[in-house]
Amino acid sequence: MTANRTPGKVNEDTTLIDAEMMGIPGIMSIYLIEAGKKCLIDSGTHIEARKTFKKLKELNFFPPDIIIITHSHWDHVQAIPFLSQRAKKLGKKIEIYASEAAIPNLRDQSFNNVFETGPFNNIEEDIITLKEGDTVDLDGLILKIFETPGHMNDDISILDEKNKNLFVGDILGMKVADNVFVPPFMPPKCNPEAYFKTIDKLKKIDYETISLHHFGYIYDEEARSILDESIANNELYWKAYEENTDHLDDIPYLIENVMEKLIPKSTLENYPEMLVTGVTYWLSQGFKIYKGL
Repeated sequence: MTANRTPGKVNEDTTLIDAEMMGIPGIMSIYLIEAGKKCLIDSGTHIEARKTFKKLKELNFFPPDIIIITHSHWDHVQAIPFLSQRAKKLGKKIEIYASEAAIPNLRDQSFNNVFETGPFNNIEEDIITLKEGDTVDLDGLILKIFETPGHMNDDISILDEKNKNLFVGDILGMKVADNVFVPPFMPPKCNPEAYFKTIDKLKKIDYETISLHHFGYIYDEEARSILDESIANNELYWKAYEENTDHLDDIPYLIENVMEKLIPKSTLENYPEMLVTGVTYWLSQGFKIYKGL
């Protein structure tokens, strides 16, 4: 195993906190980078916003100076309004950074309705836009931006040049355990052609470790091999859903004939039924988008 999925310091400047998405430990990480400025990579969900706020205060990390959004899906951005309001009460303003492509998605979060986990708040805060090759200076630590669409149309990856740590959002998929690696074809704006181009781009970046938001810090050889693993895993799930195209709306059937064949049933039983059902449904919707169904 070459992954650290335990909350705490992962390198000299970066701390992983568990956002406990849906109240479940070990499926959603948020990363705190502290140099001259404090930077949060993604924010987590609105439901867990108060818990995230409390954890940031306990770490003396609130308010952060900056939040950088890897992409506009609800589980990465919906805590921003709450955190921004709390910062304003202290007379502080959090700078929010995101891909230029993310702006319309952030302003109208209704595209997330497919996940059925709302209501969703639109992100009304001022957004500083980022594009390929831009850098964010944390007063002693430089973050370099790469446009890496595929999971969403607005995905970015962020390279901490000092520590050679690459934050990839969800573009590789969701590897929450050694034997649970959910592919990235999530609704509603996934793009298979862009995904494969992104993997090729990531292979050319000079990094040594990867930070996944679902879930953990990947290092040593796995930090490189996970790129090809992502492709193989994506194709495995794709084939399984393709073989069950006639049953894409029958979620119990898909759980039994797709999920239980790809993930040990004993492992699936460790997760709440609502999560297993939700992920299976979301993948079926993403597959439909891929196939134009």
